[in-house]
Amino acid sequence: MSESVKTGLLAAYVKLLRPLVRILLRHGVTYAEFSEVVKTSFVTSAAKEFRVPGKKMSKARIAIVTGLTRKEVQRLSSIDQEEQFKLKTNLNRITRVLSGWHTDPDYTGPYGVPLEIRYDSDIPNDVTFVRLVQQYSGDMTPRAMLDELLRVKSVIETDHNWFKVLRRTYVPEALAPDALERLGIGVHDYVQTMEVNMQKTRPGAGLFERFVAPEMGLREKDLPEFDEYIRERCQALLEEIDNWLSKKELPDLEKGDKALRTGIGIFHFVSEKDDEVKNIRELLEDRSLP
Repeated sequence: MSESVKTGLLAAYVKLLRPLVRILLRHGVTYAEFSEVVKTSFVTSAAKEFRVPGKKMSKARIAIVTGLTRKEVQRLSSIDQEEQFKLKTNLNRITRVLSGWHTDPDYTGPYGVPLEIRYDSDIPNDVTFVRLVQQYSGDMTPRAMLDELLRVKSVIETDHNWFKVLRRTYVPEALAPDALERLGIGVHDYVQTMEVNMQKTRPGAGLFERFVAPEMGLREKDLPEFDEYIRERCQALLEEIDNWLSKKELPDLEKGDKALRTGIGIFHFVSEKDDEVKNIRELLEDRSLP
């Protein structure tokens, strides 16, 4: 790799890390703690992605590729990182329940409008919230699911034991395990798309990834109108895509189908027009710090 490419990559990572580091600092995570995560990522990525065909990836070669010492690689490889950093969340299960309520013909009426449903019923195969959760949530209890959906106001009780869904999306509260999972998945998926596209060999290859932004910026007073516009349009687009996906046949692993994790994400970004990265010396001088 040429020095100019390396310099450009590191400069890009400075900008990439700024919002991530702000989140860490805001919640008391130190550099020492974060550095353990970074080292683990270096070792894991080297072991999985940089093997020599036909050869087992050795700790010595991982040390060469990552720049860590063999002793450090040995220490990190002996820690069960999957368990150490694993967060048990309900994000996927809650999302499946809301999606099922909006797309499953059993739970939608004319024109695809979600039905109001009762919590439970003695009638076999009756359309109920309990049945919905059992179909789409795995082992999460219906009561726990309902309590969470009521808490975040995705669902309301319209009459005793009857419930109406208000939103198709589940946005967990800040710092909840679900919010942390959302952060990890969202950033990972977007950066992975960028990684794929950096390696494409011809126009039209790679994955779809586009930005739309006014070259000279937008007047601050126009931001609320823009926010309302994109919420409406993007939500409609995502629901259209979700409806298309819900009609596809599920992978049958027993028949040899290969299941791929795929999807699309849309996000709205806002920052100061001149929010450029300064070097540390300039930042300290701006704040009159020694």
